[in-house]
Amino acid sequence: MPQKLLNCLHPLLAAILVALVGGAFWLKSRPKPPTGDPGQQESVQELLIRGIGEHNAGSLDVAMDIYHKVLQREPGHPQAHYNLAQIYNSLGQYVQAQWQYEAALKADPNSLDALLNLGVVLYRQRQFPAAAEVFRQVLQVSPQHALALFNLGVTLIELGQTDQAIPWLTQAVGKDPQRADTYYYLGLALERQRRFAEAGVALQKAVEFNPRHADAYVALANVYTAQGELRLAQEALAKAAELNPRLKK
Repeated sequence: MPQKLLNCLHPLLAAILVALVGGAFWLKSRPKPPTGDPGQQESVQELLIRGIGEHNAGSLDVAMDIYHKVLQREPGHPQAHYNLAQIYNSLGQYVQAQWQYEAALKADPNSLDALLNLGVVLYRQRQFPAAAEVFRQVLQVSPQHALALFNLGVTLIELGQTDQAIPWLTQAVGKDPQRADTYYYLGLALERQRRFAEAGVALQKAVEFNPRHADAYVALANVYTAQGELRLAQEALAKAAELNPRLKK
């Protein structure tokens, strides 16, 4: 087998696609629009509405300033903390996002969105044991939570616990059977357990639902090589290189 092909047959975990859940804002109930005298000081609710509008328009600096004003007026406001966390998370400022999610949870311990995203930012800081624990907490409250199942499975792969990851990812597939990344990570976990036939099935599903999933083709090449199917391995790697030209180097 060409050395170039051999060098590519050890796929690393791609950048995880755990969702930034909750959208651009989080409101338990939609506040009524402002109706008071424009000359009067805005209420906390009116400030929050304005912050959400700026947030959704992409004016993040303005939105952050407004959310901080909400917190000055009402310290510990869970929605303001959560919205700030969403902005920091989207900007890749994970330490700040973690602090804001924790503050939101202190104010509202029942927020699964805040808890799930706390796990996400812990993962993105490579605090994998802590992230796994948070995802387990989500599943204690909501055992069928598809994203928590997926995130826990991927985190366990990072921890080298592929045998434990497989059942969680299998459950995640059952809850969201058209998510390509779930099949991809399930395939990786199965391949690392040398369950090559099952890994191949999962990875084929990944490319079926996302034909442009280059990492899944690389993983398929690895599986085919282990099974002695060198022609199929070369075809899979060629497809991966077509999708991601950097693999040609």
